[in-house]
Amino acid sequence: MRPLLLTLPVLCTLIASPALAFEGAVKAKVMNGDQTVMNMEAVYSKAGDVRIDTESTPASGQEMKATTIMPAKGESYYSILHDQKVVVEQSYAALRALGQEVPPPPENPNLEVTKLGKAKVSGHETEHVRVLDKKSNTTIDLWMTGKYPTDLWTRAFKGRNLGLDPGGDQRTAAMKKYGIKPGFALKTVVASPGAPPVTFLIEEVKESKVAKTAFALPEGYKRVKAPAGGAPGATTPSRP
Repeated sequence: MRPLLLTLPVLCTLIASPALAFEGAVKAKVMNGDQTVMNMEAVYSKAGDVRIDTESTPASGQEMKATTIMPAKGESYYSILHDQKVVVEQSYAALRALGQEVPPPPENPNLEVTKLGKAKVSGHETEHVRVLDKKSNTTIDLWMTGKYPTDLWTRAFKGRNLGLDPGGDQRTAAMKKYGIKPGFALKTVVASPGAPPVTFLIEEVKESKVAKTAFALPEGYKRVKAPAGGAPGATTPSRP
């Protein structure tokens, strides 16, 4: 089948188009080779609130659990460190500033994109697309479905007003130009020379009513605030 040439950031379009209304939860995992290194669950309210719970096992071998709550309204989001019983309030404005530093996508295409047919992933019928970066010899395989909003997973990380997707309209147009319909990637595998493949797998998508309490901050945790203008994650004690 005739390959298609695109730039690498075009891939983001597969999961960065305008969202449809979705309420429910998405469960996923990240694998490095055959080893699962992180389990995640993102919960979405109909109003646009997002909660992300992660469990990871770093090189130290000690399991780490964390939660991020990104309200649809207001100017702050919250990182919750369960092992320290700490809630860190951080500014959306700081993330918007970081988004402005993201360089625009390169103008010269250097990718070869091929459609490889249909396959079933996590119980869903998907379209398999393979992308080859000719400069780095990296391949990216994506299994996409049109059943869910295309930006469903990226919304869990970029929240709102972050500006982390410059050139999104350009990439959407490019995908359509080359005959690739944007879809929600249920599975992504990135393979680079000399490194084990990295797999991102959506294991379950469940549409259901979500209680407001899912986005409440835990009681009994210390509240701290990231310093103004500081990097996300840096903290200073908040006023009582």
